[in-house]
This record gives sequence, structure tokens and C-alpha cells, in this order.
Amino acid sequence: MTTSDFSRRRFIAASAGSLLLAACGDDDKSTLAPTPDDAESPAVETPVPDTEEPTPEPPPAETPATHPPRGLHVSFTEHARSSRALTWFTNGTEAPASFLEYAAVDADTAEEALSLPLKHRVQARAEPTTGLESLTHRAMARDLPPDKAFCYRVGSDEGGWSEVRKVLPMPAQQWSFIHYGDQGTGALAQQVTEKMLKTPSDLLLIAGDLSYANGDQPVWDTWFAQQEPLLSTRPMLAAPGNHEEKDFGGDAFKNRFTHPGKPFTSIITGDNPGSSFYAFDVNRVHFLVTTAGALINDGTLPEELLNIEADLSLAAVRRAAGEIDFIVVMQHFPIWTDQDGRSPANPALVALEENIIVRYGVDMLLVGHDHVYQRSEPMSFGSPNPFGYVQVMVGTGGASIRLFDTDGPQAWSAHQFVGIGFARYQVSPGKIAVEFIGAPPIDLSEEGRQASTGDFTVQDSFSVVARDALACRDCVKPPRNREELASLLTTLRQAA
Repeated sequence: MTTSDFSRRRFIAASAGSLLLAACGDDDKSTLAPTPDDAESPAVETPVPDTEEPTPEPPPAETPATHPPRGLHVSFTEHARSSRALTWFTNGTEAPASFLEYAAVDADTAEEALSLPLKHRVQARAEPTTGLESLTHRAMARDLPPDKAFCYRVGSDEGGWSEVRKVLPMPAQQWSFIHYGDQGTGALAQQVTEKMLKTPSDLLLIAGDLSYANGDQPVWDTWFAQQEPLLSTRPMLAAPGNHEEKDFGGDAFKNRFTHPGKPFTSIITGDNPGSSFYAFDVNRVHFLVTTAGALINDGTLPEELLNIEADLSLAAVRRAAGEIDFIVVMQHFPIWTDQDGRSPANPALVALEENIIVRYGVDMLLVGHDHVYQRSEPMSFGSPNPFGYVQVMVGTGGASIRLFDTDGPQAWSAHQFVGIGFARYQVSPGKIAVEFIGAPPIDLSEEGRQASTGDFTVQDSFSVVARDALACRDCVKPPRNREELASLLTTLRQAA
């Protein structure tokens, strides 16, 4: 099934009647005068009907939903402020046609709108869910008023409907997003989710290793069930991690999420809502999401490298022209790290990707993978560099808590933290202010790191400001050709 490209209005008329009961009587309650012989007035008896009133029939029991939606989450594939994509799942390999019903309402009346008729309806497309006897459904709402809240539900009359949810509008000037990775389904992960539910943001970015299903596909259902209160009310986009590669080579990840298209080759390969690498803008920030080789065996890496080069080259031109302020890349693997056992760097990414990031002047690199928080100074090739990129490693989503190398931080490192948490980015024209909100473990022993105190506080804060015009112009370079990229790709394969 394919998503309809039209919306039609639904007119729901309801009529209700009420029964007006009237009681007649005399407000004057004076007693009758006695008879002269002082006899009592005879009693008046009310006649009793021969038969009793019939017992009302109980209302018919509601028919249970045959295919209730579950795992509902919001994203977008087109404009970040005027489109919304909904993805959800139903049990079984067959299901009735499912729909997205929605309305755009004033943000300050969004609560009242949850009980109003939803004016627009779009039929969802469905496909088998990778590794399970269920279906993945996707539907898109386009051309939304960017300053309105989005109220919606998904499902069908026969299969059952979700609750009506709302997504607040994304602001045009000052807005925020949250970044984290490496979550799983345990108690630590749920602590992080509960804290994020209480922390306002307009967008969620997950830097890989989401469910840790590792081939056990029902774990994805558990993860989505735990995350639905958060992911059904805020747009979320994700990068694949190495644990996603363990789920049918990344096919489970591609099947369960709906993302923007590949930056350039989607016009050749066609619609691919489960793309594992893609680009999008939010206001004056350009984002590129890459696999960083996490799905190296799926055969798409040469195509991805062409997309990365072309996308970042064009983004650098747009930044120099004043169209955007920042270029941000998100992926699972860090390039440099001080986590114990992985320090000092990922040689393959240093050889391949860092060269690209520095060439086009990427401002920030958002990563996960290592289960610690570490933020760099502006850097390039392992050394502080005021014209380099800031790497923000937030592998603290709750999968586990690890330690840093005992040799101490490298010269590029600006801040480190052991525990769980997430980074929140507050974006305004020309500036991104960042806070890492984290909670420490019970203690640093092997056993103590299995649980957290849950005391979330700001553990680090910093800002990134837009480059000046001269620095932006220095990053404007043409994308490299296939031969140059092939050489880089050979280096990556040798180092992997």
C-alpha cells in the first residue's frame, strides 16, 4: 500500500437528545381539617401494576481491536517544520488498511484539540516487519502550517486506533534538540528516557545502538514500547550503530524507521524511507547523518561516500553564501576517544572520514558508541585547532557505564564524565549552546556501575559560534571524484 498524496476532510455530525422530567405538586402542604366526629381520612392507595418494568438490556460489549497500533514514533522526511512522518507496527502478517488522521491547531489550544475531530486522513503504506510476523506502517502529513501544533492518531475502525497525540510546532528562530546514543532496554536506559520526557526539546537525534536486539527481534518491540511516550510526541531521527548491523545486516533498522532521502542519489534509486544515511535542514543548521561504516557489509558504502562528499561540499557553499550558520554531522562511531580499551582513535575513520570533515569545515560531530561522555576542543587530526570541529561523544543512553583510559585525556579533550545522560543543544542564529545533563553511577566499581543515582544535573556546558566569513570561504571546495574516493575507500577497508 502507498501513502495517499491527498487529504480529505471528514465531517462528523453528532446529535444527542435529552429527556426532560417534570414533577407536579402543590407547594402548599397544609393538612386537611378533621371531620366533625374526629374521624381519620381514609388512606389513598396507589395501584400496583400487574407486571414489573422489564430489566434494561446491557449495552453491547465493545468489539476488541484486531490490530491495535504499537511502537508509534514521529519523524519527518521533507521540511522539518511543515511535514511529519508516522511509523508504527501491528501484529500479524495481514491487517486492515491503516490511516493517519490529523489536524493542525493553535499550540495554546492543543490540549483541547485532542478531543476534536481530526480533519485530514492519509492512508498508510505497509510492509512486513523484518524478523517478526508483523507489519510496519508509514504515513506522511505534508504542507503543514509550521506555526501550528500537530494532533494525530493512527490505525483504523476495524483494527483499532492509537490515542490522539500532539507534537508542538518547531520554532523558527530559537529551538533545541537532544542527542544521545547506546540505549538498550534496561533500568539505566529507562532512567534516561524519564529525564528526557521532563526536558523540553524540539527534536531527538539518536547516534546508533538503539535497542541492542542483536538479532533477537522482539527486543525491538520492547524498546519501542518503552520509548513510545517520548518518540510519539517529538520528531526523532537516528543513525545506525554496529549493534544494528547484527539485525539482518541493518535491514531491521531500515525497516523500522522513516528518514529523509539520501542527499543526492535518491533521485536515482527512488523512494527509500528507511535510508541509513541522509541529510536535512532545521532552520539555519544543516545535518548530515552517516553510517560511518557501521553497516559496512550492506554494499552501500561507495554510494554513501559520494553522497557525503557532494552534500558537505554543497553545505559549505551554502554556509559561505549566508544561507545556513552551521554544518553538523551525526554518526555512531567517534573518530577520537579516551574510553578505556579504545583510546586513542578509530584508525579507519581518521584515515577516511576526518579528512572529509576537516576539508569542508564541519562545525560539530555528534557520536556515541563509547559508553561515556567526552567533548573535545575544536580539533583536527588529534590536535586542538580553532578552525576544526567539536566532537561530542554521548554514548550514555543507558546500555552500560564504562570508564576512561587511565593514561588520562588526550590534548584535544575538553571535558569527561562517567555515567548516563544526554546532551541538549539550544540553537539561536549564529550560536549553539550545549549542556550535558548526566547522572553518575552508584560508584565506579564493576558492580556499582550497573546502576545510577538518578541525580541528573548539568555536568558540562559550552557554546559553538558560527565561523566568520573568511573561514567559511576557505571551506568551499569541489567534491572529489570517484577515483579519489576509491583510494580513500581502499584505506578504510584495509583498516576495518
